[in-house]
Amino acid sequence: MKFRTRRLTQLVLAGTLSVAASIPARAQGGPPMITDDPFTVGANNWEINLLPAMEHVRGSTLYEAPNVDLNYGVGNRIQLKLEVPWVVRKDDGVSAQSGLGNTGIGMRYRFIDESRSGFAMSTYPAFEFSGSSSSVRRGVADAGRSFFLPVEIAKTINGVGLNGEVGYLFEQGGEGSWEYGLLFGRDASERVELLGELHGSSAKDFSGNEMLVNLGSRIGMTDNFTLLVSAGRTLHSPGSPTTIAALGLQLNFQTTPEQRQ
Repeated sequence: MKFRTRRLTQLVLAGTLSVAASIPARAQGGPPMITDDPFTVGANNWEINLLPAMEHVRGSTLYEAPNVDLNYGVGNRIQLKLEVPWVVRKDDGVSAQSGLGNTGIGMRYRFIDESRSGFAMSTYPAFEFSGSSSSVRRGVADAGRSFFLPVEIAKTINGVGLNGEVGYLFEQGGEGSWEYGLLFGRDASERVELLGELHGSSAKDFSGNEMLVNLGSRIGMTDNFTLLVSAGRTLHSPGSPTTIAALGLQLNFQTTPEQRQ
């Protein structure tokens, strides 16, 4: 179950970004953020995200405990993805339910490189489905299948990395929705990256718009292990406000750090 809040304003993020040091950075989307980026892990390299996460609305809380996100680089332009969460749902006055959440598979293809064109661009189609009817009955997985077709773009401007993503979510038996996000990132030090994003979702006819602000960081512990942390809340929602948070670990197994593109 992706935390796309069922899942835009630079002023909200300016205070956080201004404390970053003057080291320029290419902002990387993806875990622990919602907005994705065009960059791949590099040929024959692995990125594994183990990310416990929480989503809370009035009367109900969902936990991914954790979400296991596996990524593998096929060449320097293609990245394959498999995402499998274990979900716990706790509604007020009801015993907690748990089970396997929706499984996601995807493939990122970057067709424009920042080093050559001044910006990077990719598409990242992803398919999501429930492999367990009992999880659907418990409310820890969504019924039916969905297909997300986005485009990502990234550019560095005055030392600040910018990512944008927009796509359409096709849902079986539903009307679908538009998903879009804008992410800012900058290095605070050699091993600490500060991140902020605004992520929106709206119906097919652009009604019922929902926007969420999310702040996060990646903290390099070693060359292969990175601490992931984020927290966010909806600024505007047609329903009750949504709060999200994540705290996990990223494992990178690659030949050289420079191979990440």
